[in-house]
Amino acid sequence: MRRVVLLTAIPVVLMVGAGCRSDGRVLRDPAPDQTQSISTTAASTLPVVVEPGDSIAPSTTAAASTAPATTVAALTAPWAEGGTIDPRYTCDGANVAPALSWKPAPAGTVEIAITLTDNDAPDFIHWVMAGVDPTATSLAEATVPLGAAQAMNGAGQNGYFGPCAPAGSRHHYVVTVHFLGAALALSDGDPGKDAYNSIRTAEIGSASVTGEFSRA
Repeated sequence: MRRVVLLTAIPVVLMVGAGCRSDGRVLRDPAPDQTQSISTTAASTLPVVVEPGDSIAPSTTAAASTAPATTVAALTAPWAEGGTIDPRYTCDGANVAPALSWKPAPAGTVEIAITLTDNDAPDFIHWVMAGVDPTATSLAEATVPLGAAQAMNGAGQNGYFGPCAPAGSRHHYVVTVHFLGAALALSDGDPGKDAYNSIRTAEIGSASVTGEFSRA
């Protein structure tokens, strides 16, 4: 009798074991007003691997890159940028060098040079001065600072020779303050063209003002 009971219990155990494969929960039918579904897809948090040759659109939240600041040393002359040069500073007037002022020189400036050139006659050098103290920010009219020197101008004179356009023409003149990263060692009477070229080679910054002058 006991053996029969044991044999009968075996199917029961098998049925219970099979039932353990399910959690026993049954999904109920959706309600008539249920129209939304739940997404089972989670947002990926895996890192993005960029292969050579791939391109990625820039992020709209990325900070904009900033270009290195550039030193701008504004120059002030007796005439406005592009304006008419007063005859006082030309061969029709007193023919004296104008007063100038500028912002402090950029770092690394060893000395300051000043030139006056003619865009319409670039081979004629009107004025070359060098050896100006690098801390200077102005120059008085018709003045050569202590320690500075002036080269020979296109008229064969030492120092400044103002705008002197040919009769019936209008020329464009440029006065420039050059900030030099190396000492020029200019001496009075040195050739103006050579001195000008040396200045352009040694400059690390500059500021200019252009003016016009015409003669009847």
